[in-house]
Amino acid sequence: MPVPYEISEAIRHKKAQYCRFADSNEWHLFDGIALPDATFKFFDKEGALVKQGDTEMTFDNLAAFQAHFSKTNAHIDAVHMVNAGELDMAAEDEVKAIFTVVYHGGALDTEDGLHSTGAGHYHEVWKKVGDDWFLKSLWMKRIYWKVQVIA
Repeated sequence: MPVPYEISEAIRHKKAQYCRFADSNEWHLFDGIALPDATFKFFDKEGALVKQGDTEMTFDNLAAFQAHFSKTNAHIDAVHMVNAGELDMAAEDEVKAIFTVVYHGGALDTEDGLHSTGAGHYHEVWKKVGDDWFLKSLWMKRIYWKVQVIA
């Protein structure tokens, strides 16, 4: 079912904040975007959970997501870009969304070192709480991943 304009724009605005807060390592600001019990899962194109070192990229709540990325992304420069998304009104208080994402990451404050580029799709559920919309769940399917070392 089509999503009313005001709801679509509220969700798109928060998705843009998601990208900016991730890029600027302001993970504490995700409290204004996602519910405390929001879940986050990241899969590769074969459907396996992505691993970062020994850590599987699945988080059962917002605090675990924030704690992980506050630590692991503190020493990288990154940028995330998403499209306008495909939004569908699942219920009066629920919107399902799919956003295409492209992201780049590299060593902080240098042109040398590790550089990565990834892309895929965020599959999300947004819930209305009071008069506002919040991310309830996110799973990402990464369909493109390249890493190179620049010397």
